[in-house]
Amino acid sequence: MPNAIKTTALSLGLALVTGYATADVSVTRGPTPLRNGDATAQQDIQLQNDHLVASIAVDSAPPWGVAPGGIIDAAPVHDGKPARDKVSLIDFIPNNWSSWPTTHQDFTIVESGPERGVVKVQRDWEGVELTTTYTLEAGADQIHVVTEMANDSDKAYKDILSGYVMWPDGGHLFGPAGMHGTEEGPTDAAFADWSAAYDEDWGFILHAPYMNYIDYDARDLYQKHDLAPGESRTFEGWVQVLPDGSIARAVESAIQRKGVAAGEVSGEVETADGDTVADPVVVVEKNGKPYTWAMGHEGHYNLQLPTGEYRLYATARSYADSAPVDVMVTADGQQTVDFDGVKAPGTVHFNVTDAQTGEPRDALLKIKEGQKPLVGFLGKETYFTDLKRVGQREIPIAPGDYVFEVAYGENFLSQPTNVKVHVDSGETTDQAVTVTQTTAPNDRHWYSADMHHHSDVLDGFTPPEYVIRSELSAGLDLMLLLDHDTTRNLHEAAKLAASRDVPFIPSIEISASWGHFNPYPIDPDADYRINSGTASIQDIVGQREALGAEAIQMNHPYIKYGYYTNVENGTATGGYFPRFDLMEINIEGEYEKTLHKAWDHWSHGERIYLSAGSDVHDVWQHRSGAVRAYARVPGAVDAQNFVAALRDGHAFVSFGPLIYPDHAFGDDFTFKQGESTTLGFDLEAANGLKSIQLIGQGGQVVDERTFENKPNQGRAEFDITVDLDTFYAVVVEDADGKKAFSNPIWINAMQHRPAPEES
Repeated sequence: MPNAIKTTALSLGLALVTGYATADVSVTRGPTPLRNGDATAQQDIQLQNDHLVASIAVDSAPPWGVAPGGIIDAAPVHDGKPARDKVSLIDFIPNNWSSWPTTHQDFTIVESGPERGVVKVQRDWEGVELTTTYTLEAGADQIHVVTEMANDSDKAYKDILSGYVMWPDGGHLFGPAGMHGTEEGPTDAAFADWSAAYDEDWGFILHAPYMNYIDYDARDLYQKHDLAPGESRTFEGWVQVLPDGSIARAVESAIQRKGVAAGEVSGEVETADGDTVADPVVVVEKNGKPYTWAMGHEGHYNLQLPTGEYRLYATARSYADSAPVDVMVTADGQQTVDFDGVKAPGTVHFNVTDAQTGEPRDALLKIKEGQKPLVGFLGKETYFTDLKRVGQREIPIAPGDYVFEVAYGENFLSQPTNVKVHVDSGETTDQAVTVTQTTAPNDRHWYSADMHHHSDVLDGFTPPEYVIRSELSAGLDLMLLLDHDTTRNLHEAAKLAASRDVPFIPSIEISASWGHFNPYPIDPDADYRINSGTASIQDIVGQREALGAEAIQMNHPYIKYGYYTNVENGTATGGYFPRFDLMEINIEGEYEKTLHKAWDHWSHGERIYLSAGSDVHDVWQHRSGAVRAYARVPGAVDAQNFVAALRDGHAFVSFGPLIYPDHAFGDDFTFKQGESTTLGFDLEAANGLKSIQLIGQGGQVVDERTFENKPNQGRAEFDITVDLDTFYAVVVEDADGKKAFSNPIWINAMQHRPAPEES
């Protein structure tokens, strides 16, 4: 069946299932009508009907240095009015976010309505021609997308990952069913070919029947494939836009598209006391794993499911889940399944204090045991104490028994405390918790910051207030915020940090497709004008001065879109230009090449120092400050002095252990050739100390010490003989396997010159 006929049949089927009325399609040029949209240029293309608006970037810059031609804004239409933009990028990616050098982008409006809108985009990636066609039908709640990938070059591509990606602007993620919660891997275990981004009042479904590999929590749906010279490959998908977070519509769409046999399940949801649950959610499990859910209204829900066996349960915001019910769905069957055991919320009130001083402590509160809502807008499993009421947090929560982990500066300043909590429906439980701090870096003038942390712009999920609350709970001494190519949230974050009298470091992540860089601290009001999609490394480094920054940091140098990866591949615009100040140690498992590159720099006398950042986008899923930079700041602790110390190498980076050197990191020390000296280090570790290694020229381990009985404090001394100009650095490991890496101590060997009478 031709694609156009298939799409029309699908649209009509959806109209029957959802009750949508048909409406004309318009395709226009100009800025997006969506609030907070990024497609602001006169030549950008707007696709619209009565269900959705989508903006295709033509002259506006897409995020992360991607070539124009993808959807950079999209939203549902509510009561005839477009909602706020909820998309950062929906596009075809030819090789898993590899650098995308491109020479042309051509845009054609093939049909402009009223029955159908069609837009064709032609681009190149290396020697491959990419042709993507977007089709929106009248009355449809989805855009049909087809991309042809034609290899016109002599290069053979092996095992590349290509396909559509869908990055929301906030909200939550789900999918694909059978693999929910899997960050990356083959899709053999998936029993659906779609993924969802959603919140209570919007949703996006990416249908990708071609996929065999997912990445980034199923935001990227790829096919792993080869592409020989002269070969072409076609990818077909659908972008479905929902008016709310009821992702059961994805299942309905798949039923219609594939023509599979299906039946209907509906019913009522009440509490054990017989009260109607006004806004229930009914979750469907298949093969023991979450499959989909439907949002109900005024206690009623309705589901359409393919034939087969399922388990259903009902829940609601902060309500306890009902008992599950097993259901057999038959072809064209209609059955009623009611739920009457949903329990209304209770409340737990936390009061967190320091065990020694009794002072209130910021803290992270994480459910380790107990009900954890599957649907993101129904509740969290991670919470933070309040910004104004330090150490306090009142949480509406499903009644039941819980174990909470309460943490302040986990792995760095203290170990977490586990507390048991019982919550009754309609009651408040008061829970006092103390945390015991076992290390004290501030007493030695060492202060910490997470030098790479996002908010809720583009691919981030964290409003500025929760960035600050999370960073405070991590025991960080300075707050930092940056987002990709924008300063939008810096003023708000600065105000929130000031409300707690905590220094704030404003930054921005300049995000080319071949490398990401942070200048800091910047002037939030500076005129940021460069296009990271076309800028060179020289342009980006120039932003240090243009934005008033003290330093510029190279982020995650060796991931697929890291600068050093693309320098080695010859795909970094502007080539190698080592005028940055700092290299980032990023998440565990991705920093080894960066560390060895730093040792190589130092072996050649190049003073490019280490920094560290967690790159957290979602504080409810990942810990702020899990890796951080510690700098010694002897004077006023503010953004300028902290960054100056970091830039000058007076710092170490850590996943846990703390290092206090006798000889300052980053400083030069001169000795006579052949002279001996001792390098001493005081050490602390909340998890207990395991070992320290002394690293020398070429990144070689020169000496090492181990610690018995896992002490929280220790000392190590290394005797060295100065024979040549060199450096020494240390690697410290705690009893939990977490490490810290220091910047170098520079050793200069002064050659002995004989006195005149000795000549």
